[in-house]
Amino acid sequence: MLLLVGAYTLDMEDGVPGRARGISAYDFYAGEGRLEFRGYTPTVNPSYLWVDEARKIVYAIRECPQEGGPGVVAYRVIRERNRSVTFEKINDVHTPGDHPCHLMGIDDTLVVSSYTSGTLDVFARGTEGELGEHLQHIELPPVRPGHPPRAHCTAFDRRRNRAYVCDLGSDRLLVFDRSGDGCLTLLADHGVELPEGSGPRHLALHPSGDYATIICEYHGITLLVDLKEDKPRLVKSALYLPERAVDRASGAAITTDASGKNVYVSDRKYSVVTALRLDVREPRYQPRDTYPSGGERPRDINLSPDGQWLLTANVSDHTIGVFRVQAGGVLQLHHVVKKVPSPTCLKWMKG
Repeated sequence: MLLLVGAYTLDMEDGVPGRARGISAYDFYAGEGRLEFRGYTPTVNPSYLWVDEARKIVYAIRECPQEGGPGVVAYRVIRERNRSVTFEKINDVHTPGDHPCHLMGIDDTLVVSSYTSGTLDVFARGTEGELGEHLQHIELPPVRPGHPPRAHCTAFDRRRNRAYVCDLGSDRLLVFDRSGDGCLTLLADHGVELPEGSGPRHLALHPSGDYATIICEYHGITLLVDLKEDKPRLVKSALYLPERAVDRASGAAITTDASGKNVYVSDRKYSVVTALRLDVREPRYQPRDTYPSGGERPRDINLSPDGQWLLTANVSDHTIGVFRVQAGGVLQLHHVVKKVPSPTCLKWMKG
């Protein structure tokens, strides 16, 4: 199993270092929880990745302002005979939005979320996975003076043919319908107003398809949104940090295991990962425990495909924490992989 690591190559705000050279590839040995470096490709600020497993293609954003040339680049990932990994560039495209921070593939399209401009861009993908026509540019609607929209994450609900967008700046979960040509239409009356000042940052769909779990950047909270009815609704809010610590919280990423019962969130300010137990029947979150992330300022977290390991991307001290997932979703730090420059995103690829 390959682990592809997105990273910062440029220094960012708040003292976040950019020491990477581009996207890197590691073999992950699930029996041992061990990583072994296999290769990299140079590219600018590939802070978020999306993998097309069938075509062995990885897409990476170029997180930059307009003057820095924001965009998306596509690479074919090639396993060589000596087990090394090389990246064959297919093509790249410019994005109209400032600081793209997330991307997601839906069938023959790619949706890019841009933070500073508060916009979404939809690109076609060709039969060989190449990036094609720019199909759509969407500006998220502002709702409050002094709080511009900030598109931070998009998830696709295939059952309902809808895309959900975290608007961190306006504290909303926006809902878009997807048409046959891949374009998105805002369902203005379906949006969910979230706690003011919470900053919804990242979401994961529950394995049942009936809920979305959200990590907020501020106030140390996670949210549960019910998707079963035509209009989504917020049904639960819970702290993932002790109440005394929430004023300085800086939530980053969220993931849910295959059972849907265990939810994990990362916090950059305190460099921790919190495990929560989720019961959707009531519904309720039950915090289980909070663990040091194995490094400083964890960004992404990701469970291994077999669910036996959880990895943390610690951007400030250039490490990946490898945790064994034990019974009941409990985490145990197995070891820390050092000298992984400025990691921000962890994605899996077979092969």
